[in-house]
Amino acid sequence: MQTSVAPQRELKLFWLAVGNLIASTGSSFMWPMTTIYMHNYLHESLTVAGIVLFLDSLLMIGGSYFGGYIYDHLNPRRWLLTSIGISLLAVTILIFYNGWPAYPIFLLLDAFGIGITNTILNSMATSITRYTSRYVFNITYLMMNLGVVLGTLCVGFIIDISITLIFVINAIMIFVFLIIAFYCYFPVTNHAKKRRNKDPKTTTTSSAAVRVIMGILLVAFCIQLGYSQWSSNLSVYMGTKGINMAKYSLLWTLNGVIIVLSQPVISWVDERFNVNTLYKLFGGTAMFIVAFFSLTFAREYSGFVLSMILVTVAEVYTFPTISAVVDELSGLNEKGKYQANVNVAFSAGRAVGPLFGGVIIDLLTYNTLFISMALLILISGILLVSLVRTNLRKKDHA
Repeated sequence: MQTSVAPQRELKLFWLAVGNLIASTGSSFMWPMTTIYMHNYLHESLTVAGIVLFLDSLLMIGGSYFGGYIYDHLNPRRWLLTSIGISLLAVTILIFYNGWPAYPIFLLLDAFGIGITNTILNSMATSITRYTSRYVFNITYLMMNLGVVLGTLCVGFIIDISITLIFVINAIMIFVFLIIAFYCYFPVTNHAKKRRNKDPKTTTTSSAAVRVIMGILLVAFCIQLGYSQWSSNLSVYMGTKGINMAKYSLLWTLNGVIIVLSQPVISWVDERFNVNTLYKLFGGTAMFIVAFFSLTFAREYSGFVLSMILVTVAEVYTFPTISAVVDELSGLNEKGKYQANVNVAFSAGRAVGPLFGGVIIDLLTYNTLFISMALLILISGILLVSLVRTNLRKKDHA
């Protein structure tokens, strides 16, 4: 008598992309207004707002670490639903209690849930075998940024109607995301057990690959250290040049449009010509260096537009590629661990960047900051190239 085996339910790229779009759109209603809401509506100082944002990044780092451990050792589906539920609970409470200190408390709780969710999703994405990892991360990155464009375009209109409405819309988005996750997000059946039975050489990450991954994480941290200046100190610098907030905000719209339009093209080129992901990462890093150095010459608005275009193209090349290369280098039993490290590197750069930039500006000049950012990325990039040359053979990475 033959026993029938139930077909495996796997995570589909379509639903992963839809989930990223919805979650990103919802969160994009929140983060652009955080500083403004705390300063203008709750009447707290910018220093207090900065401390809250720093703690927000730390909680997201903690969530990322925890999410990586969950994927490698626990039930990722159960904890994914739990982490989304944590965010839903936090934002729902903010609908009714959004004063001080309720707002920062539940904002931080939401950040912890987001950190866990993002890492588990990135880790689950590595199990999609129908497409290459770079294609998967290109698509998820595209959907995430499309959500950012939609959210940031709408939030300015909604905040004029009601602050509470922003929390309501975000809660609805998270609830829809939770429904999609419940019905559509399934890791491979008995995935962890199957991986333990594989050759140890493929289930663990080699020491050579670990060294390269550490170099990639350093590059990611330095890039985000510089990139965070655009959302913090650059707005003040542009104000000293007589450029108003409306024009500054327009740069972020330009950023989103370039990402949404260029990502599908770059993804097609990657697949069509089998572009080497490490070379792509090197190229994106070089573009970041040029982009930050170009800020030293920006005096008129057109100069900042050019710099934003360079930064955005570099972002499109680099950010999804980092996750893809780390996936290719990490062992099967450590996918969650190293995807968590990617999120931690980016979050750490976002947390330290505004403070680091502020100190350099107070002690020296804006141009010193821009040159410092370009040099840090250059040094980390040279170190990464050296690590790749000494630790990876050509056949190890195509």
